[in-house]
Amino acid sequence: MRRYLTSLVFALAATGGAATAQDVWDDEGGIETEASAEAAIVLAPDSDESVLYTLRGGFGANYVLQNGAEIGLRLSGGVDMDHPARPGFSGNIGPADPAQGPAGTFSGLARGPSALDAGPRGRLETGYIYIDGGYGEARLGLDDGVAARFFEGAPSLFRHSGLANPALDPSGQALARTDHDLTGPSLKVSYATPRILGVRAGVSVTPEANAGGLDRDPVGGPARPDIENAVEAALSVTRRLPRSGVRLRAAAAYSQADASYAAAPAAFDKVETWSTGGSVEFSWGALGASYLSSNNGFALAGSDYSALSAALRMTFGDLDTGLEIANAEDEALGAESETVGISLARSFGKNVRVAGGWRWLDTRYTGNALPAPPSLRDRTDGIVIEITLSR
Repeated sequence: MRRYLTSLVFALAATGGAATAQDVWDDEGGIETEASAEAAIVLAPDSDESVLYTLRGGFGANYVLQNGAEIGLRLSGGVDMDHPARPGFSGNIGPADPAQGPAGTFSGLARGPSALDAGPRGRLETGYIYIDGGYGEARLGLDDGVAARFFEGAPSLFRHSGLANPALDPSGQALARTDHDLTGPSLKVSYATPRILGVRAGVSVTPEANAGGLDRDPVGGPARPDIENAVEAALSVTRRLPRSGVRLRAAAAYSQADASYAAAPAAFDKVETWSTGGSVEFSWGALGASYLSSNNGFALAGSDYSALSAALRMTFGDLDTGLEIANAEDEALGAESETVGISLARSFGKNVRVAGGWRWLDTRYTGNALPAPPSLRDRTDGIVIEITLSR
């Protein structure tokens, strides 16, 4: 399978750029490189974990051939200190249930007998080669799939610790994930068309989701099923209205993969997930929403996972204000959550951004094993501050 993917991406390179090895040496443009770095700290005095952090960096190199096609490579990675029970969003959550089965294939959540206790984690997030030309872009290597890359949704003021899709979760209770990242940074081949009249389509193929990332870890956490032969398809639309200057963005994606768990072979089948989202940007701010639904890979009906997030951002001079909500339900887990947050943020120059706000989380669990009560409600609220340094 991997040999086939390698052959495919080089075939796309040949047709997409129509270049020869001689093209590289005839062009005097040289190789262009770029590097980036970011550090963020999250302070949450009212939460389980009062201090979380992330350190990330990236490197890219590209070369433009005589025919206009660009070839290159990109690398990125970092170190995270996330909530110790929820690294990479996965983990055991809620009241312990010794009878709980394996985690959901997409959600990665379970209610096992004990919580995880993870420390700082270092990961290689991306490492791929690409060619981008008149016929589109092809990538091969460790990378996000097109469903995650094309994601559009709510404009959160927090870069790392929003209510939905958080990389850092001080409460350990975040359940909402709408960014449709099924496979994490595993080896894959992807192809995306050129953007024509604001529309772009893409497809990704991942033979095996065996690499864990900082934001999404499909192999870590409790009793995780194996994900193989994953295929993703996504569509992205972006348009600016010429008279008003309003920017419209929207995306939709679908993915499926084989899910299996050795200890319970009959428990899993194909995991199917679909998502949609969009945003509208005005001169005074933006609003957006996204929704995701997955069967979580379980063969038994009534084990679905779904999540919804929405947000409004308004700008007053140098100050951004925001209202954010996120809801999620994991039927196999027996959990449902509602979260609301209000926030303020300001950038100081190009390299420093500070965001802060108050958030309220309400999570309800059902179906606990005796002697626990049949249901439990977990409510928390408090202040969260995020400081980001970037270059």
